[in-house]
This record gives sequence, C-alpha cells and structure tokens, in this order.
Amino acid sequence: MAAIAYITDKNMIDFHRLNGNHTINFWKPSTSKKISNLKQGDLLFFLAKGTERGKQKEKGLMGYGKFQKSYTMSFQAMWSKYEIQNGYATRDELEEAICKVTKNHQLPNMLNCLQLEEVVFFQYPIYLSEIGMQVSNKLESYLYIDKEDLYNTDKILKIANQFGVDVWSKVFEQEHMHDFKKDAQIQIIHNIYEVIKSNYYSTYEEARLAHFIQDYQKHHTNTQAIRNSKTEFIEIREDRLWICLPCLINTSEIQKKLQYIIGHYMLYSSYIKNSGYEKEIQPFIIFDKEIDEELKRHLHNLQINYQVISTPLE
Repeated sequence: MAAIAYITDKNMIDFHRLNGNHTINFWKPSTSKKISNLKQGDLLFFLAKGTERGKQKEKGLMGYGKFQKSYTMSFQAMWSKYEIQNGYATRDELEEAICKVTKNHQLPNMLNCLQLEEVVFFQYPIYLSEIGMQVSNKLESYLYIDKEDLYNTDKILKIANQFGVDVWSKVFEQEHMHDFKKDAQIQIIHNIYEVIKSNYYSTYEEARLAHFIQDYQKHHTNTQAIRNSKTEFIEIREDRLWICLPCLINTSEIQKKLQYIIGHYMLYSSYIKNSGYEKEIQPFIIFDKEIDEELKRHLHNLQINYQVISTPLE
C-alpha cells in the first residue's frame, strides 16, 4: 500500500513547520528498516514522538509529505544538499540528533534520505484510534495505513480537512495551497487498483498501449500514473478525477479484452461508490479506434463512460 506512517521526532517536525519547509529531507540511519516499495507521490505521515496521549501513550500524526526521490549519502553530502531542510538549524545540531538515534551513538557512514515535497502540517495531531486503527506504542519504524482498510487515508484526511492546516503554516499558504480531499481521492484510486489489478495484456500489447497512452497524454497534460500500473492512469480535470482505462480495438481475443475492460470498469465503479466519491471520481474507457454500434449500445445500457481517442468524452 502507498501510504505509511513513520515514527519521527516532534521537535524536528516543529522545526520544519515553523520554517515553512514544504520540501524536506526525511533522513534515517542506513541500518534502520528500509521501505522498499515507495513510489513517487506516495504519502508519508509523521507519527510523532512527543504527541503521546492516554494510557496507551498513543502517538499522533502531525502532517505528511509526498515522496519524490530517495538517496543514500554521507552526512556531509546530506547537509550540503538539504541544510535546514534536514530539520535542524545547524550542522552540529543535526549531527547530535543523528547520533542519538543510532545504536552505537556514532555518526554512520551513510544515511537513507527520502525527499518529501508538498509537505503539510495539521492544526492538531490526529490519532489513528480516531479511525479505528490500533497501533502498538512499541512500534519502532513505520506501518502501512491502508493495509486493512483501503479507505483509512481518506478517513484521516477528512479529519484534517475539518480542522485545516497548522495556523503558522498559513503564513506560507499563498504559494502552497493544499487540497486534502484531492490527495485522499488519488490515494483511494491507488488502493482500489491494488485490490483489483490483473495482468491481462501481453508484453507486446503493453508496449502498444504505452504508445497509445503517450499519444493521448500529448493532448491531455494533467495526468499521472496509477501506482504499479503499466496501462492505467488518472486524468485530473477541474470537475473530477477520471480513471483512464485504455483499450486497443485491433488486438487478439478482442471479445475477451472487452469483457475484461468492462468488468474492470464495473469493479472500479463499485469501490468508488463505497468511498462516497462517485460524483468526483469516475472511470472511463479510451478506445484507440472507432467502435461498432452494437458495442456502443451495450456501453450505453451499462452506463459506462467511454471515449474514442479522436472524439469528446461521452
């Protein structure tokens, strides 16, 4: 799953917040548990020490950022590249903080760095128990938020939307407006795909689809990939998010392909309806060539959105 909550230090997050850092380096010693499957755009929530409450000493989420790149680098290289985006005002303070969290309390040769962008901080900590998640206070690294429920990230961001961003962060908001709802909706699409994905196309067909998608995206620039998918993507428009499901007409076993794409469409629709965003997220099929009248009637009867590459959306 794409959204994780990672144990971090409240003082470091407060430093980023007070300095208006919307791009940060989320560093950790190279000996710590690695996150092996982060993809660009994945959400990393800050589960902060120092926000504990109740008998269980539950930690709260203070905000999140979108993963962009990862590096392995020396301390000197990390400071030279990110400076205060590491979360500390001086090189010495950063070195002291790193030594505190290493097992031998010494500066490691290399550090793992996750560059996060579009970082946002909540007005108040949000506790995972508020959405029904129970987390051990002995958690040492990270957990997958949507592992048990693919709508958990949406639940968190709905709470965040009620209270808004941190008051101090609003000073920097003019250049960095944040849309919790859009982030939640995109996360839901990624999660749905993970549940219903299947590899139905051959390598040759995937190559043809990739070329078809590239042609489409030349004229529809506001698109982004669905995590781990080679053939499906999201198109972001003002009124809604469209889940684009490309389909080649001139291909082998076309009837089976059509049955697959229609079934895939219906599954997307069902999960989206469960999310409550059916007016704001909709799938549609993109055909590379004109389709016959019989298929059009079936698509109309099933209330399926579709588009032929050279015609407007129907």
